[in-house]
Amino acid sequence: MAGSGVFLLLAAVAFSDQYDNSRAIFAVIARAPAKARDQQNPYEGQPEAIAAGRKLFRQHCAECHGEDARGRGRAVDLHSPAVENATPGELAWFLRGGNLWHGMPSWSRLPEQRRWQIVSYLKTLR
Repeated sequence: MAGSGVFLLLAAVAFSDQYDNSRAIFAVIARAPAKARDQQNPYEGQPEAIAAGRKLFRQHCAECHGEDARGRGRAVDLHSPAVENATPGELAWFLRGGNLWHGMPSWSRLPEQRRWQIVSYLKTLR
C-alpha cells in the first residue's frame, strides 16, 4: 500500500508540473504579436515538409519532448490544447524566441524554413 501511495504522489507531481508547463506555454503563446499570429505556414500540408519536420523534431526536440511529443519532466506535451490550438504563426514565433524561463531554448539560429517544417509536423499531432 505504501508503494502505491508513493506512486500516486509522484504521478500527481508529474501531472502538476505538466499542467503548470502547459499553462505557461499557453501564456507565452498568447503574447505572440498579431503580425506573428497571422503568419501562414508556407509549407502547410506538404508531405515533404512534414517528413522534414518530423526528422528535425527528432534531432532537436525529442530529447526533451519525447519521441511521441508527449513531454518528459518539465517539457510540455505537444499534444496539449495550448499547442494544438495555436496558429502556425504563433508556433513559429515561439520556436524562434523560446522560453528559457521554462527550459525552452530559442531556435532562432535554425533557418526559418526548418522552423516552419517543425511547425508543419507539430500540426499533424492533432
